[in-house]
Amino acid sequence: MVYGSASFWTPMGIAGVLQYGFEIMIRGILFDKDGTLLDLEKTWIPPYRQAAKYIADLAQRPELADRLMVVGGYDPDTRQWTTDSVLASGSNDDVVRTWESEIGFDLTREKQEYIRSRFFLSSVQHIPIMDNLGYLMHEIQSFGVVLGVATMDDESSARTMLRAFDLHHAFEFVCGADSGHGVKPDPGMIRAFCRSCNLQQDEVMVVGDSPKDLHMARNAKVGMAVGVLSGAHDKSQLESDADIILQSIEELPKLLESRLLNNRVPA
Repeated sequence: MVYGSASFWTPMGIAGVLQYGFEIMIRGILFDKDGTLLDLEKTWIPPYRQAAKYIADLAQRPELADRLMVVGGYDPDTRQWTTDSVLASGSNDDVVRTWESEIGFDLTREKQEYIRSRFFLSSVQHIPIMDNLGYLMHEIQSFGVVLGVATMDDESSARTMLRAFDLHHAFEFVCGADSGHGVKPDPGMIRAFCRSCNLQQDEVMVVGDSPKDLHMARNAKVGMAVGVLSGAHDKSQLESDADIILQSIEELPKLLESRLLNNRVPA
């Protein structure tokens, strides 16, 4: 079953359909933020480059800036991300610790906070994954599902993004790596979403662009794990934990309309 040129059911997804039949009741959708709702590269590469240059200058090794990007899991020359890229799917603290390990000394608390502030101030210039993101979210809402965001960024950044797109009223749950629900790929963020919105874990669809998003979904035993190719990872890096892989979230309405999901709200 294909929803777009790059979309396909994975073997895991087909096995689930064969085991459970052709109706899965999805009542909540938990989205990753960067690479799923936002253009990962346009939103984050500029602040990451600025921070890498700042740290390289502190180390008095300006040539180290590109090396810090590579260590973080992004090659500036090829613009390719590694599967375990901390820049793509780690927390801000993870990024700082990774770079400290590379330069060989710990940054002072003041300098760490300065870097985090650069991440926040730069990344609030959010670049959506698509121009009509607001319309798409309202279309998805029309299927009667509760929407949430779970990000490895800070919660405040996610809330700022939703306000910027006038979507803060559409999302009933928002959490980040600093929200106290654990970090991906542990299932804590999904459990918190379910507690907050009165959902069962098998009623949740998780949508994300990284292996950590989908592994989190598996750890929580959600109803459906959806990978999207709009972020840092290709299908070979996502298919082991995804039920289906879509080109982007633009294809979600077609999936929600399919006979596999029993979601349609009566007219």
